Amino acid sequence: MRTVCVKTLAIRRPGPPALGQHMFRVASLCFLAFATLLVAVKLLLPGIGHWLARPPRMARVDAIVVLGGEQQRSLHGIALYKQGLAPELWLTGDEMLPGETISSAQVDAQLAIKQGVPAEVIHLLPTANTWEDGRAISAFAAQRHVRSILVVTSWPHSRRALCVIQRWLAGSGVRIYYDASPASDYGPDDWWQRENGRIEVLDELVKIGFYWWRYGLPPWSC
Repeated sequence: MRTVCVKTLAIRRPGPPALGQHMFRVASLCFLAFATLLVAVKLLLPGIGHWLARPPRMARVDAIVVLGGEQQRSLHGIALYKQGLAPELWLTGDEMLPGETISSAQVDAQLAIKQGVPAEVIHLLPTANTWEDGRAISAFAAQRHVRSILVVTSWPHSRRALCVIQRWLAGSGVRIYYDASPASDYGPDDWWQRENGRIEVLDELVKIGFYWWRYGLPPWSC
């Protein structure tokens, strides 16, 4: 009987990757995640800013309407009036909040008069928020028989404000134009780089959601 010898080949199984190779893979994944985050920030965050900021539409109108809340808006509205864009200047926010002795609209009116705007062309609207702004603007526009207005507000506020005003003026035939007050230290392209910008934009996004829920005002309606 012949004896058959069979050789068994030893199969080498791969061992665990070397520590250096493992660290290289981890570093590569971290770099890829960081690069993806940078691209998302560069595209998404400015996109949010420009979505909030409605593009200006300028024209000579019957009244310039400054939405209360920031002195920068008032200064811009005053400048537009002095350029001759309208014969009247309307200021919202003439409703005193608890603890106040003078409304923001009254403060803005005093500023306008100091800068040469005649007192008789200044009209104060008793409002305390953006929804009331729209209602008061609609009622006063009908009372004054105006056919066009130029709304002045800050860029983060512009989408919600114009949605509200368009809702209240729907069917009235009043043409709505808009211009933003100059940005202070941040704009749509870099708002997240400033603490005030992050607070203002996030606050505005929350209010847009609330107005959608409370008043049925979808943010894409304007």
